Amino acid sequence: MSVESRTELVPLRTWFGLRWRGYDRDEVDDYVAELEAELRLVTADRDASEARADALASRLMSVQEENAALQDGLHRICLTPIDPKGLPERLARMVALAEEERREVIRDAQLKALMIVGEAEQRARRLDEEAAAKREEIREDFRLAMSARRAEAMRALAELRNVALDEAERIIAEAKVQGAKVD
Repeated sequence: MSVESRTELVPLRTWFGLRWRGYDRDEVDDYVAELEAELRLVTADRDASEARADALASRLMSVQEENAALQDGLHRICLTPIDPKGLPERLARMVALAEEERREVIRDAQLKALMIVGEAEQRARRLDEEAAAKREEIREDFRLAMSARRAEAMRALAELRNVALDEAERIIAEAKVQGAKVD
């Protein structure tokens, strides 16, 4: 909007009625004219500030779009392998150092992995040996327990045999006594 259209929306009163003991008309007119001029300046400043803010906002948007495009380009460049032949000597040296550092990191990781695997294998062997010793101990305990049970069973059988023999001898003696009575 232009300054004139804005002043038309809010027209200022530029005349005053005359009174017997009123204000000086020229002084009031001058004051009102100054106020209108200041209001036009303030309105023009506001319009200029709005226009500048709009211009800055559009510039900010274009800079943000340019920044996003540059970031995409940088990301794309970072993903593609670098050909050392196309680089200046200093950058080629930096790439070579980075490559060497990458190899060292991989080598260190492989060594650590080998150490971890070795430790795991040693622990597995130790656990296998402990398990074998535990199995042997359990077998020995089982063998001793079975021997003790077998010995107990043999004692019980021997005792039963002795009881049965004693019973058989008693029955035979009774039968002899009975046979002698019958004869």
